[in-house]
This record gives sequence, C-alpha cells and structure tokens, in this order.
Amino acid sequence: MKQIYGQSQNGNLKEAAASISNPEALILMTSAENFDKHVNELSEMYKGVPSIGGIGISYAGTSVAETGVTLIGLYGVSACAGAIEELSTMPVKYIKRLTDAINACGAGAGNSACFDFTTGCDGKLVTTLNVELDKRNIPLIGGTVDGPTISVNGNIYKDACAFLIIKNKTGKICAYKENIYLPTGQRFVATKTVPENMTLAEVDGHPAAKFYQEVLGISDEEVATQTFKNPFGRVYGNETYLISIKEINGNALNCYKQVNDMDILTLMELKDYKQIVKDTLDKMQKDLGQVSGIISVNCLFRYLLFQQEGYLNDYFREMNRFNSHAGLVGVGEHYCKQHINQTMCCIAFD
Repeated sequence: MKQIYGQSQNGNLKEAAASISNPEALILMTSAENFDKHVNELSEMYKGVPSIGGIGISYAGTSVAETGVTLIGLYGVSACAGAIEELSTMPVKYIKRLTDAINACGAGAGNSACFDFTTGCDGKLVTTLNVELDKRNIPLIGGTVDGPTISVNGNIYKDACAFLIIKNKTGKICAYKENIYLPTGQRFVATKTVPENMTLAEVDGHPAAKFYQEVLGISDEEVATQTFKNPFGRVYGNETYLISIKEINGNALNCYKQVNDMDILTLMELKDYKQIVKDTLDKMQKDLGQVSGIISVNCLFRYLLFQQEGYLNDYFREMNRFNSHAGLVGVGEHYCKQHINQTMCCIAFD
C-alpha cells in the first residue's frame, strides 16, 4: 500500500491532483469556500473511484494549506466509501452501509481501518460505527471537519459522517493516538454534568469552573487557553482520553467532549512533546518495519499550541520522517471506541 498526495495553496484542485493517476481511493481536504466545487470536480476527474471529503486546514509532507486544498490518492488497497446520515437523530439506521462496505473490501483485523470525517455528534457516531468495527477488530481513525458538510463519492451531505474502509492488500495497517499530556496523579469525579450540552457542572461536588481555576491558580480569562497546557482527562481503564475546555458557563465549564456523571477525571499537564512525537514514530517503525505512509488527524488545539510554541514547522518535518505524511486539522478526533480532544490519531501502513 502507498499514498501519493498533492496540494495547492491557492485552491486549484487540478494542481493538487497533478501527480495522482489511477488511484484506488481518494481523500479530499479543502476550504469551505471551495468545497462544493472541488467535490464536483473530483467526481468528474476520477469517475468511479471511492472518495470522501472534508473541510479544514490540511497538510501534506512539510506543507500546510490553511485555505487551499490537499488530495490523497491511495494505491494497493481495497476501498469502499459510504455515508452515515441523520447523525443527530438516528445514525444506526444507516449501519448496513458500513457492513456492506466492510464485506465488499474483505476488511478485517491487522490489515484494515475505517477512516472518517464527520460534521459532529462524535460520541453517537463512534458508538454507532463500533457496532460493526469493534466485533471485527477494525480500528476507527478520523475526526470532525470544520464545516457543516462532508462528501462521499461526489455527493454532499449535512449532519453526516463520511467513512472510508481501507484494506491494505500487501501488508498491515496500524492505528495510533498520540497524547502529549500526562496525568498529574490527582483523580476527581464528575458529580454533575449536562452530557447533551457537553457541560461539566460539578467536580467532587464543587462548581467546576471554580474548581479548575483554584487548582491551577488562574483567572476567568485564562480558562479557555489554559486547556492548551492543562486539559481534563477521562480515565478509562488503563487509558486517559483528553477533554478540552471551551469556556466558562456561569459556574460550569463547557467542553468539546461529552462528560457524564461519575466519570473519573484527572488534570493533565503538558510534557516533552518533541520527544513524544519521536517516540510515536519510533513505535511505528518498530511495528511496521518499513512505514510507507501516515494519514492523520491533528486537533486544532495541538496545531495552535505548536504554532504558539514555534514548533509547528519542525513538527511537520518530524512527522514526514518516512516521506509520506498527510492529513487534516480537526475539531475533534476519533480513536477506536473514543471521541477525544487535543490528540493526534492516525493510521500507518507498510
């Protein structure tokens, strides 16, 4: 399996597609302004090729396109694309589309993955997709786009998820998540929440906003940016999944991920992210031997943090160690059974 990608900073899809000939699957990432046009152009340029598309900042190799377009062509794969519609009401109604795609590709454990773009309702979506993916041991990697629409095979959908089932015909596919934060060691309980609004109202019986501010010694104004250094973490078995704080809402905190009553929480702190990135790439190389490519979703907050720290260009150079890394800056990430924040998740393949 391999990928070939192209990019145009000024939003010229034909320029981005110049090196991509006869692909077996396509992933389109572009701006809201050009989304509809690019989806239509793509379906004309590559008739019959399964494709998904999403809106957002994209990257390919060492280059970032904040308003341009990036196109990934996949080779040596069996692939099927589909849409899960009515995300906010009844996504399970469309689960047969996923089942049929998995069966058509012959996807299974070790050599396959599901890559997705969604317009929202992440928790509900991840649960729905794993009705099929979990029992077949197929990992889910993807994220939330920065817009109200996604595309599948030239068709545009709202309130929907675009999924691409990928089977590597010649080797393995491995899934990874990268967390650049570690728990402080303290654990707390979410004692009052409003899950449908992703609101954390009380922690250990105390107003959540006041609790967060007092533990860290910060002001109201610092809360929204402090999450760059100290997000919450939800403890789930041996794993910790990040929860980004959006804003203060009275005495509560609005978050970017659903929190439920009695969730076990911890405060996280930023660690040596440069070393963590190197460690992730080392693990890929150990697992796969020769890494042919990486397709990732990086959280917008990671992107902004790395930009703020002056590390962003070095980050993309490091991630391009194997000369084939591309992906999307998302506003929420999916890793297997979890909707997560402030994380990089990816598939790597040989």
